[in-house]
Amino acid sequence: MKRAALTAHKGSRPHGSICQLCQFSTSASKRSLPIVRLPIVRESRAPASNFQVQTSKRINKLPLHSAVPIARRYASASTKNTNPDLAVKEIARDASALHESNTVASNEVVVQLLQRCQRVAEYLVSQERDQSEGSSGDEGNAISSLLGLEEKQTAAKSKAQAQSSYPDPRLADSVSQIAIDIVKDEKVFISPEALSSCTQTLTLLRRAEHFPEIFNLYANKPVPEENSSPVKLLKPNPKSVNSAVPAELANMALGVAIEQKNLPLVLAIIDNTFCAPAFHRAKIFKKAGVPLAGLAAAPAACYAIASWAATFQNTMDPNVATGIAFAATLAYVGGTSSMGILAITTANDQMERVVWIPGIPLRQRWLREEERAAMDRVAVAWGFKDPYMRGEEVGEEWASLREFIGMRGMILDKTELMEGME
Repeated sequence: MKRAALTAHKGSRPHGSICQLCQFSTSASKRSLPIVRLPIVRESRAPASNFQVQTSKRINKLPLHSAVPIARRYASASTKNTNPDLAVKEIARDASALHESNTVASNEVVVQLLQRCQRVAEYLVSQERDQSEGSSGDEGNAISSLLGLEEKQTAAKSKAQAQSSYPDPRLADSVSQIAIDIVKDEKVFISPEALSSCTQTLTLLRRAEHFPEIFNLYANKPVPEENSSPVKLLKPNPKSVNSAVPAELANMALGVAIEQKNLPLVLAIIDNTFCAPAFHRAKIFKKAGVPLAGLAAAPAACYAIASWAATFQNTMDPNVATGIAFAATLAYVGGTSSMGILAITTANDQMERVVWIPGIPLRQRWLREEERAAMDRVAVAWGFKDPYMRGEEVGEEWASLREFIGMRGMILDKTELMEGME
């Protein structure tokens, strides 16, 4: 490398009549310049136009570097202005105004208040999750740098800590209490949107102990008459299709209760959601309405098709041909539909630990499939994770769960369906 540097500098000046030793000493003094000055020499050899362009580009880049701390300063100021305490106080003030009024609250006002509670809950959970992830990440980096732990284990621990993080208890209690008081007010009608917002708020805040009461109010709470002052209450219909709790919200509440390992709360949620008559009616109306209407219209459609097909032949009487074609098409439709119904009602691939007792009618199996799936989910959460250890669980809660499942027409851990018992 020294030799290459010497040849590069020889072409830039004339050589004198001196020896190589003196030439080496004089060139070494020139090479002692810093290396960072080499690009400046190259730029000086470039044309003037190029030099102006490069300097203009360098000047234009300066505001970009100076804008970064400004943007960060504005971002930090906007973050500091987000105060959950003030938001909770404002929501509480609006909710107290709603409670003190003598007229029925409109659905839009109720939904807006509950959505504001939901946004505050989302902010609290995200803030707590960010703090837990940051602390666990710093701790994991420190430990791994000192002790050489594996990165996968530290990542799994930090993920578990972030998932199990809970928001501020004080603010969480305030927000959840505001939402519950709004729903329990006799002047408030619990619409599906209001129920969804309230359920999501309590799910985010991990307040599962209020779910049975809220789901019971959704079906049995007296309905306030609109634009009535004083308030007139109408008798509800708990078995109506509109009184059914959606399966998504029920599973959401059930997941929080299972996470808290509260078996009575879990069973109460299942009783007020999947076991309600309104849920069964809603399932028939939403999922079986169109197939039943098609089966009811099948004879008329088969007769029309048979009459049309009888016109393509001339070997027998048209009425006889119509009757034969009608019987054939009706038998085909009836056979295929019955096979489809049997396939749907007898499917058991989704069953893991809870199955039906032999003798349960197929219509009840289809209607109560969500109830069985919820029981199966609870049994998997309370029992051993190892499939070969299942059936060895003991304890008071496990015995009560097994008895409760047996009273509902189901079997927990049927012997011939367990691992190794085929």
